[in-house]
Amino acid sequence: MKQLIGSLLLMLAGAVWAAQPVIDMHVHAWPYGADGPPDHPKNIAAMEKSLASLAEHNVVLAAASGQQAFLEYWHQVAPDRLLLAPVLPCEGGVNPNWFQYRCFEDGSELPDLDWLRAKYESGEYQLMGEIFTQYAGMRYDDSRMLPYYALAEELGIPVAFHTHSAPPLTANRCCPNFRMSLGDPMQLEPVLVQFPKLKVLIMHANPLVYPMLIDMLAQYPQVYVELSPFDRILVRERFHELLRRFQEAKMIRRVTFGTDGGDHGRSLAAYRSADFLSARELDAIFCGNAGRFLGRPEACKVETAAQE
Repeated sequence: MKQLIGSLLLMLAGAVWAAQPVIDMHVHAWPYGADGPPDHPKNIAAMEKSLASLAEHNVVLAAASGQQAFLEYWHQVAPDRLLLAPVLPCEGGVNPNWFQYRCFEDGSELPDLDWLRAKYESGEYQLMGEIFTQYAGMRYDDSRMLPYYALAEELGIPVAFHTHSAPPLTANRCCPNFRMSLGDPMQLEPVLVQFPKLKVLIMHANPLVYPMLIDMLAQYPQVYVELSPFDRILVRERFHELLRRFQEAKMIRRVTFGTDGGDHGRSLAAYRSADFLSARELDAIFCGNAGRFLGRPEACKVETAAQE
């Protein structure tokens, strides 16, 4: 009987989880290890796998960053599920995480501002970043980046910043100007002061390494965070400790869900196993917080059977 009850509870939980809307604030619209343009067979296979995972896990919106050609191609396939975001700057004109393809069709490191404004005003692009200044050896408040932040603030475009670190030996293997010190999220403060209405998402937020992150959230209410890939690379106890920091500081409302292009099932399970989080807090992390940050709270409404 106990086994039967346990099985029924698991089935019920699975049904509830399947219906729970999710917003993934950190998806990559580019494959790892493949060659060529977006319609290369390997790239199509990688894209289809990523989009299938979004559908399987009820990801209603996904912030997808990438190169211009890949964003355009992915948008054609899943226009209602993806929020497009160009990566910048692109040192040498290419994405620092994938060198086989240029970021922008004209080969530039930073896009023309008028061109970028038109992309946002037409609704083709909705977000900005991953901001890869750290890979290019630039501070977040580098003067070359300020016009882009000003544009984002003017148009109400959220900006996602890569922070913290990167894979081992990044400076030796791919990006000679990369420096760990440039990923300290506290170095975002000059940007936050200069652009007080800028919506900022701190990627790879880790208060276990940067305790002042909590104080930054208290000081700057326009700042939200996402925690990938720590949900997958840290042991569960350590990841749960990270979550507790936000909960104890009453900052769960600023935590959003992201996968960094990883496995949705593993990432979702890491949060769901945190039994100290209430159902309301989980719902907020998985969807509500991002919906508020993006100005799209309607994306998190669960349709009832009657409504269907």
